[in-house]
Amino acid sequence: MDGMSGGDKLMEHLKSITKGLSSGDDLKVGFLEGAKYPDGTPVALVAATNEFGGTVKIPAHTRDLNFYVRRDGVSRFAKPSKANFAQSVMIPEHIVTIPSRPYFRKTISEHGPEWGGELGKLMKANDFDARKSLALMGERIKGQIQSSIIAFSEPPNAKSTVDKKGFNDPLIDSAHMLNSVDYEVKE
Repeated sequence: MDGMSGGDKLMEHLKSITKGLSSGDDLKVGFLEGAKYPDGTPVALVAATNEFGGTVKIPAHTRDLNFYVRRDGVSRFAKPSKANFAQSVMIPEHIVTIPSRPYFRKTISEHGPEWGGELGKLMKANDFDARKSLALMGERIKGQIQSSIIAFSEPPNAKSTVDKKGFNDPLIDSAHMLNSVDYEVKE
């Protein structure tokens, strides 16, 4: 705050601060409306299922199994690029159980108590510009949620999931959910 003298200047400055604080700006951080996977599934639905656990009904579908068949007739499963034979199989409808992986609640419990003080410091550093301060706070919380998603490891993926993905990172597959964490400041 600039040095100032006189009651009128002080009142004018306080009014400008009050106007900025009472602008009605609102910060939302997480998986915002409209974020979807390429197949149209809302990211928030997948994120909530990962956070709280649940069951997912997988509809019946066909899948190609790829094999490499040697000249002597012995075959083994193979990646599509290494296969010389493929067979389509019907996989019946089934239920997959997703365990709770509370990455979001962990972020809130670890960092939430600091957010009020951090926002206060940002407000002061930004001359009480609420919109700018909330945007900076949104960026900070977004990063904290993403860090929690990356660091989360328990419970681990099922062996079948690890085999399919090629790695055991419970909350990351395509990184679409991770990259969909966002924030918005609305009036």
